[in-house]
Amino acid sequence: MARLHLIKHIDIENTYWGISVSLWFNGCPHRCTRCWNANTWDIDRSLEIPNEKVIEETLIALDEYFPKDLSLLGGEPLAPYNIKDTIKILEGVLTQRPETKVICWTGYTFEEIIKSRHKEVLNYIDVLIDGKYQNELHVDGHKFGSSNQRIIDVKESLKQNKLIIAPENFID
Repeated sequence: MARLHLIKHIDIENTYWGISVSLWFNGCPHRCTRCWNANTWDIDRSLEIPNEKVIEETLIALDEYFPKDLSLLGGEPLAPYNIKDTIKILEGVLTQRPETKVICWTGYTFEEIIKSRHKEVLNYIDVLIDGKYQNELHVDGHKFGSSNQRIIDVKESLKQNKLIIAPENFID
């Protein structure tokens, strides 16, 4: 069962390619100082939704009005207590909508994820914005909040077996 604050059917802010469906996960172990989304930190079991229902609603939202991509944020979609649900949801959505592009914001670095036992999640993600938010490195006007964070072309990084930084206007 996933814990989600929100499934936002139309999101034009938290996207990479224009318009997304956003899944806002609950719970974050990072608790970055001055995080813009601190209301998602504490685990709230009342927000649990069966993965099948998340998949179903996400598929409906992806097709509503016009095609969209999928954004994962929170909270922390790749936290140890969220990662299995994140993978199941992505598997379910991408099995039925394989053309859907996925962007994920995470406090974990690409290198940490690659070394983890759940590195398979990267197979479902097109763009990863990685690294903890650091208030002393805050920047405005980017897809990330602090200059230590990176926009990673995950598919190309996996293919070339090296980190590939994507431009902020990456389209593919």
